Amino acid sequence: MPSYSTIRLAAFERVRGHEFVRRPHGLSFPPAWRKEVLDFYRIGRREPQKIDQVPIRRLNEVIRAVAPELLCVARKATLHDDAPWLYAYDPLPVPVMRQLIHSWIRDLHPPRARAEHPEITERAVQLGEALDVAGLSWQPQEVDLFSGRTTPGGTFEPDPLVHQLLPDALAQDITRLGPYRFEGVEMELRIAATTRGAELVSWPPRDHQDDDGAWWKFSFVIALTVQTVPFADFRVHVGTGVRRWRTGGPVPLPFRRSVSAYLLGRDPWLAQTPGTGRMAVSRMISDRSTASAEWARGGPEGMLGRLRFSHGLPDAATVREDPDVWMSGKDGVQIGVVHATSMGGHGVGTGLMPRDRSPLTDWAAEAFGPHLTRLNDFTRSRHPVLPRNQPKAPTGRTKEERALKKEELQHARRHERRLALARTLGGAPLVVEARWQNPRTRDALVEQLADLLGLDGAGGAGAVRSWSTPQLEVRLYLEDASFVAARLDFPGGRPRRKHLASAIGTRRREIAELCARDGRPDVQAVVIEIGHPSSFRPDMVDPKFAARLGYADAGRLTKFITVPSSKRGTATKKNIAHRAHQTWSHVFRQLGSCTVPEHSADDVPDDLDHVALWMVKRRADGPTYTRGTVPVAVRVSAADGSVTGWDPESGDWIPYRKLLLSLARHAEVPGTYPRFEDLDDTDDTDDTDDTDDEGSGADGAAEEEAEDAEVPAAGATSGDQRRTTAWVPDLEEQRARTAQFVRSMLYSLRDRNVLLLSHAQNARLHWPWLANGRLVPDALQFGGNPAQHISLYGERLCHVRVRDDMSDETPQWFAPDDESHEHGFASGLWHRPDATGDHRVHYSTGEKPHTAKHAVKTASKIATRIPVRKKPENGDEDQEPEPVIDTGTNAWNPAALEIAVLAVPEEGTAEAGAWAAVAHQLRRAPDYDVTLKLPLPLHLARKTAQYVLPHEDDTEGAAPEEGAGQ
Repeated sequence: MPSYSTIRLAAFERVRGHEFVRRPHGLSFPPAWRKEVLDFYRIGRREPQKIDQVPIRRLNEVIRAVAPELLCVARKATLHDDAPWLYAYDPLPVPVMRQLIHSWIRDLHPPRARAEHPEITERAVQLGEALDVAGLSWQPQEVDLFSGRTTPGGTFEPDPLVHQLLPDALAQDITRLGPYRFEGVEMELRIAATTRGAELVSWPPRDHQDDDGAWWKFSFVIALTVQTVPFADFRVHVGTGVRRWRTGGPVPLPFRRSVSAYLLGRDPWLAQTPGTGRMAVSRMISDRSTASAEWARGGPEGMLGRLRFSHGLPDAATVREDPDVWMSGKDGVQIGVVHATSMGGHGVGTGLMPRDRSPLTDWAAEAFGPHLTRLNDFTRSRHPVLPRNQPKAPTGRTKEERALKKEELQHARRHERRLALARTLGGAPLVVEARWQNPRTRDALVEQLADLLGLDGAGGAGAVRSWSTPQLEVRLYLEDASFVAARLDFPGGRPRRKHLASAIGTRRREIAELCARDGRPDVQAVVIEIGHPSSFRPDMVDPKFAARLGYADAGRLTKFITVPSSKRGTATKKNIAHRAHQTWSHVFRQLGSCTVPEHSADDVPDDLDHVALWMVKRRADGPTYTRGTVPVAVRVSAADGSVTGWDPESGDWIPYRKLLLSLARHAEVPGTYPRFEDLDDTDDTDDTDDTDDEGSGADGAAEEEAEDAEVPAAGATSGDQRRTTAWVPDLEEQRARTAQFVRSMLYSLRDRNVLLLSHAQNARLHWPWLANGRLVPDALQFGGNPAQHISLYGERLCHVRVRDDMSDETPQWFAPDDESHEHGFASGLWHRPDATGDHRVHYSTGEKPHTAKHAVKTASKIATRIPVRKKPENGDEDQEPEPVIDTGTNAWNPAALEIAVLAVPEEGTAEAGAWAAVAHQLRRAPDYDVTLKLPLPLHLARKTAQYVLPHEDDTEGAAPEEGAGQ
């Protein structure tokens, strides 16, 4: 990888002294309506007294589908908020607003609630008559798109409406640039409706024919979001990517998820409304009773079904059956259904490389002047970025010398690994079990266990393998997977949610009883070969959670590895060996054995305790159908390499292995809960929608599986969306428990050198202090108490918060080469060129992983390149390479991790940049051959979710890589 001295962020800041004003019309939610609507909405709700906001997000969703020219700047309307809720440059007529409002009222309660509470129907009619829709008045507004306030901590917080109106204004200016042109290619971009921020999509889509002759379609995407940065001015992030469209057959609708469709009509959808050329966005779902496709909010009783259209909304089932016809245009409508990862492969590769990203971003930025300017290129930190114990590459003058040196290094690492395991296990032997289905997997597990630990031979030939070394005794039991890896059993063979608890409990007891009978009380961990998650449909039949609980009851950890599949490219000998290698490495880390990076930063103590806080969140629409949050703290000691977890019950640190088993034993098993559709009867929100409104708030942040992960999050229209439940009835209680958890945990470490690591998007909902707008340097704050200096929690305590690219909160980037224009990527720690020693915010980028070894920085989705000429072999004639276009190749999209040093210790002289370097070095864990997405302690803390949540295990056994495609 070439050595680059700077990186360039796709981030822009305002030009001081320039105003940015727009004059749309605004519509407020009438204060007189709010109590009436709230009283109606509270009927039949649990704890209705806690509902104090009018739920308008469902209405906003329908507006995006039928009136994309309206800008919704609020998800909820409080009782005392008179600010406009909708903005428009061409206001909707009163009759149209009446349709929308009345349809929304009928939709505030699902059919089941209306059946249980018959008075809802009559009250809906009364409410519709009582609301004076004719009195709605669009008022001219003069909006300062740079309005906001600077917090006591020095963070500039834009007004809430800026998050929507500023990106939209910039998107409008971009469309005025005309078509985007690049190396003979021309594309027209259109604004598409979004939940927040702005999105532009190239339309019509481009065609791509793969090597097999199949045709595919894709578009370029530009996403604009407003983001805040700790202790600094706000920024606009420009995210670029590709959107791949579903073609070549019916649209598979994922189980319990939706798929997005972009609609462009020749005429406005609603009668009497103006047309703007914007693309509407609606979600396609599967009706639970008929299994046919329908538009979200558009069923027999849905809002869309009650609106008066200028031309009918196409039937969703028809669109699903033949998406190709609708993409080309039919009945004056063009529709693009977004490709989701659950639909299988796509002929167009994901992501954009710098050759596409740089000119597209520069072109969009032409519309930003004179209001915004791009941030200056960030420069390398002067602090070291590699830990002292970073594995060394073998050296030597000859190939034989390098091979010998490599073997010496591997021998030393195996020896250290045995010593670490012996230390972790307190001198006890390593006893593990492997339950296999495929003999090739079984053999690979034996071979890789021996290879990792430097064991001689196969340990025997039977079902019990054993090895002996001076440092460690090893025993491996090989058993058939049998019922352990089989689908859960349900009465009558039909999976039903009401039987899920019983099915999990039965399998759990069977596994615990099996362990009690096998006479192996010293087994510490079990590896289970299991089918790919897609083979378990519906996902409630997946046995992983039950197996994990059953083995935890017996005191055994679990790790899963998938059955080899030629369909998924995991059946080759090399791949099976790699996955087996990663599986055992993960087992060792679950046992608490890992090599801690030894930092090389100046003035930072060597005996640090690295402590990571992680909130394990169970979603109400997940496999257990119960909502909950479990705070977890993991401590990694630099002094002895031990990994421990905080046990709030005992008030002590316990071994990581015991922490995992404890979490599994306390995991809640699903019981009997309301029907799934009832989970969606409140307004949807997600954890990114925190109190300071700093993120883009994209719905996609909560997704388990997105349509195209490399597409920027601003659109918030990703398909495969999991339904989210908005309201957390006991949020304040959860926050109080979290505060007590963190305070007591920190108190136990008050006399030690501690680096506290937190993750913004993961924890700020439950620890609001982590939101940018609340931060004050060198302080901590819990609950309603004022912020206190961090020394009150430990004079040697440092707090570093990291933030990743979820919801586009950290910008896209590349390493520039302005002479050759062959921009690339670079690893390192970066800061603003004018940064001083106490600069708090840095960006961390990692090495190129092995999975991206074929990614070429000059690759383009739309332009040709000349490949590097290969040296002829075996007397072949030297030929000039043919030009290629990399439309079908996946791009490498490395994410930049923001490292914010929120507080430095009272004692010590290390500056903020040195602490940022320590956090960066923690991503370079010696046990991993890739840069971790998060620092090692946070990575281990996040992995605890596997013991709390069903189906969270990485069955492929692969280590998380930097820039894995966000």
